[in-house]
Amino acid sequence: MHHRLVLLLSILCAAFGHSLAAAAPRPNVIVILSDDLGYGSLTCYGAKGLHTPALDRLASEGRRFTNAYATGSVCSPTRYALMTGRYFWRTDVKDGYALLEDSPLDIESNRLTLASLAKNQGYRTAAIGKWHLGFGTSAKTDWNQPLTPGPLSVGFDYYFGLATHITNHPRAYIEDDTLISRTAGQLVAVEGRGKDQKTVGIDPLPAADTVMDTLTGKAVAWLEENHQSPFFLYFAPNAVHHPITPSQRFHGSRYGKYGDFIEELDWSVGRILETLDKLKLADNTLVIFTSDNGGVMNPKSAGDENVALKAGLAINGILRGGKHSVFEGGFREPFIIRWPGRVPAGTVCDQIVCHADVLATLADVLNVPLPSGSAEDSLDVSSSCFGDAAARPARDSVVLQAAAAAEYAVRQGPWKLIEHENRPPNPGRNPVINKRTLEQRKHTPQHDELFNLADDPSETHDVAAEHPEVVARLRTLLHEVRDVHDYSRPMNASAGEQ
Repeated sequence: MHHRLVLLLSILCAAFGHSLAAAAPRPNVIVILSDDLGYGSLTCYGAKGLHTPALDRLASEGRRFTNAYATGSVCSPTRYALMTGRYFWRTDVKDGYALLEDSPLDIESNRLTLASLAKNQGYRTAAIGKWHLGFGTSAKTDWNQPLTPGPLSVGFDYYFGLATHITNHPRAYIEDDTLISRTAGQLVAVEGRGKDQKTVGIDPLPAADTVMDTLTGKAVAWLEENHQSPFFLYFAPNAVHHPITPSQRFHGSRYGKYGDFIEELDWSVGRILETLDKLKLADNTLVIFTSDNGGVMNPKSAGDENVALKAGLAINGILRGGKHSVFEGGFREPFIIRWPGRVPAGTVCDQIVCHADVLATLADVLNVPLPSGSAEDSLDVSSSCFGDAAARPARDSVVLQAAAAAEYAVRQGPWKLIEHENRPPNPGRNPVINKRTLEQRKHTPQHDELFNLADDPSETHDVAAEHPEVVARLRTLLHEVRDVHDYSRPMNASAGEQ
């Protein structure tokens, strides 16, 4: 009898094991996208004299990546790629720049996103923070009408945040699809230009040094109210984007206000982690922290970033360039993941991943096939996230586009090609961007540059002349991904099968 029972149990396990595994609890997911945080701006990435205990903790309890890429060197391109798994330049916006504050939504309402993927699997979903992907369908947003389509149209149950950043008008918070704090009986309007521009019909305007506290409080409150069900939170704080306005609670950094703002960002992440601990959800929550592009590097500026630089903070580490540029400082980002029991703690991964890969990887985690025609440039990098950090990488190349001069680059293995020859004409959205791009192109090399990032991570020595075969190969790769195909993920493959 005993042997028969054992045999029966074995048969049942074989027959239903997969179903039981598929029914196992799936993780909550939090994606934190900081703003303009450079590769060298955290202690766990080599910064000295900063106090970033929460992010250091995240790295010690999870995995830190050294070759993680934003696909654009300004904010909207990265936010689009992260949300959709698709390169931003595949949309109608080809010039590499961010969207304007009153641009229409740049995500098709029927396109698969991180939020709709999770929502379709029964998750509660929220986006809190800077959106910068547009609202509505009109050429210019009417702030007096419901702001739809917007985050609620692409999979989010709740939204609270800013259209772009705090210095951009209308300088007011949005909740779900409504601009809040409107003055009774008055229409909202953005008047004037440049330094004289102002918003009327909003009272009061939020103080810049309170924004981080407000957004963090909203994120914590949403977690506390929605933790009984599986949840997906996209948290996009405004730190450390200009203006550098840390709360008065944060002061005394050796790097001035810029260092204070980094430490406030760390505090914000700490509040999220503490909330997970309090709710006893840390063990079943996948947390991803990264940045939308590199830190600002403008030696001619007298801004707080340069105060920090002069005080010794290597904002982008040893990487060349920063926000807007085509060099590594514009694209290579801090990228840390934690999921206790699944992500090996205290590990470092040197494999190439990019923000667009989060969608396909989440689909694999949730055991959901990716439909053909979606997530066109997203690869499932589960092996890089959860497996042996030294194993064969899932991604071996990534295409990058800079705002400066609307230039493209492609990295494959240790090699990075920056395209200067035969680059596409600038299809800017307006004459101002066209003129700026053409002027920038006058000051760039006129031949394609090649760098070996393994030997020269600071991109100081162009080796194109020594390796013409590599130049030819990478030119072909860039041409095929950008000009021949409208995807780089095999479209006959579902998640986990790329």
